[in-house]
Order: sequence, then C-alpha cells, then structure tokens
Amino acid sequence: MKKALKAGIFAALTLASVPVAYAADEEGAWGPFTGGVTLTSDYRFRGISQSDREAAIQGWVQYDHASGFFANIWASNIDFQDSLSYDSSIEVDFTVGYNHAFSDKLSGGIKAVYYWYADADTPPAAPDYDYFEAIATLGYDFGAASVSGELAWSPDFFAETGDAVSIKGGVTVPLMEKFAFMGALSASGNVGHQWIDQSTDYLYYDLGVSAEWEIFVFDVRWVGTDATVAECAGTDWCEDGIVLSVTANLPG
Repeated sequence: MKKALKAGIFAALTLASVPVAYAADEEGAWGPFTGGVTLTSDYRFRGISQSDREAAIQGWVQYDHASGFFANIWASNIDFQDSLSYDSSIEVDFTVGYNHAFSDKLSGGIKAVYYWYADADTPPAAPDYDYFEAIATLGYDFGAASVSGELAWSPDFFAETGDAVSIKGGVTVPLMEKFAFMGALSASGNVGHQWIDQSTDYLYYDLGVSAEWEIFVFDVRWVGTDATVAECAGTDWCEDGIVLSVTANLPG
C-alpha cells in the first residue's frame, strides 16, 4: 500500500506537467504552470538531512497567477530510519502564497506551507510528524549581488515540538554569464538559526556554486549545522557535508 501511495504521488506530479508541455507547442508558452524535478545526493532541510544522508528525488508543480498569488505541490522521498515506528518514506508539501515586486530591485512574499508525511503510520500516543509554517521573504538585487531574508514560524513544529521560529539570510553573486559550454555561473550562501520550543536550537548554513545549462541547474554545496550528534538524535544528519544536485526546470 505504501509503495503504491509513494509511486502514485510522484506519478501525479510528473503527469501533471505533461499536458502543460504540449500546450507550450500550441500557445508558445506554458502559461501559469511550471514544474521540475531534482536529483540530489542528500535532501537537507535547514541543514539537517531528511534522507539519512542518501540520495533523494524531488518533484513539484506550481501555478502562478498574474496577480502574484501562487500554489505549489512539492514531494520528496525521505528516510528517518523509523521503520519500526512511523515507517515514513515520503514528504509532500502544499504551499499557497503571494509574491510582490515593490520595484525592479525589491521584492517580497508571504506563504503558508503544510508539511505532510504522507505514509507515516503514527503510533498510538506518539507525536504527529505533520506541521504548518507561515513564511515571509524579502529580497533586493544590487546588480553585482542580491540578498534575501526569510522568517518562518510554526505554532507546533515537526513531531509536535511546539512553537518554532527560523530566520535566514542569503547572498547570491553572479560570477559569469557563460561558463565553458554552460550558461550562467553563480555563487551563493545562506546562514540561519532555528529556534524550537521543545527541542534543540541550532545554527544552519550552506555555501555553493550553481551552473545553468538549457533547462538544467547543477549545484555543488557545502551544507551543515552547529548541532552535535547528541543534539541530532544520535545521528550524523546534522554534520557538515557536500551535497550535489541537478535540477530540470520546466519553464513557464
């Protein structure tokens, strides 16, 4: 049953983009729908591995309205090494939000995200994995570099660990408009802090380079946190490591 659910979710995300691709031939553009697929060596969320430091495949479909409102469905395989309890293997995120350009350089947005662990069998009296976040973002493009900020809040974070807040700042620097036979090359980094009412607070960060080629983006990134093994449920999921990923974006 779980294998069927997992396969069905990824198939739905993949098939949802197929008719849109054919529509592009007829209309010259995909309209408000976009999507994509990412293959990554490790699914990290705020510095912590969600896939037991193993590879993950991720996919999404997004609808964008001209007014700035958007809706997104995103999915990834996960591995919390919980086969004897929750036995979870897939995460699906549902997002609705609004983006606004205040000028050609300043932009911002707000969104609500529901994180659903689709096939998790929550044991009796055990905390539920699913949770909600409200997120606000702000970005400014200086030309030579762009900066971004994010504030996220959850009234009851993952596994019912209570009120949680995350603050993150990032910088992206364009390096080359064309790199070898590739397209644009850029460097970026982020640093953030996660506060959780009933769990360990920690710092998280990443630094890497991205190269574009046609619809693909190749990324090499150093990712980590300052959480110890003891603070990370006795695992190495919070330790620093290199994450490789390739993304195929289906443009609008």
